[in-house]
Amino acid sequence: MKTKGSEGADRLDLALGLMSSIPLALIVVLTFADVFARYLFATPIRGSVEIIQYAMAMTIFAALPLVTRHREHVTVSLIDGLLGKVGHAIRRRLCDLISFLVLLAVTWRLWVHAGEANEGARQTIVLALPEGPLVYAMSVFALLTAGVVLLHLLQGSSAGEAS
Repeated sequence: MKTKGSEGADRLDLALGLMSSIPLALIVVLTFADVFARYLFATPIRGSVEIIQYAMAMTIFAALPLVTRHREHVTVSLIDGLLGKVGHAIRRRLCDLISFLVLLAVTWRLWVHAGEANEGARQTIVLALPEGPLVYAMSVFALLTAGVVLLHLLQGSSAGEAS
């Protein structure tokens, strides 16, 4: 039986999944079309590199809270065999705390960078895409990820991880 909280989390998962998969699909289609145009017509698609860079940033930052919520990051377990149950719990909480602090720092720096980009009206060279809105979005996704890590810390959660 689904609770109201789990329904909201499922909707968030769906929204984040779409926000990360749509730009990823764009990257695939645009790369294919660009390579096809280069070989067939000897002409690349104008601005394709800039569009792919924007889509890559959106894919990564939109997927970050989703991957973090389910604890599906790539990990290396060098000391796990040496730790007992208490050691695993301490390691997990310490990693969550460090991740939370780093994500807050990343959020802050991205927000500052976005403000500077807007003030300087920075944009891409070929298509003149504004840099600020993209970096603001990245900052919001980083903050959302920090919130997910904070929930893990507060709940002592180990979702997606065998204890």
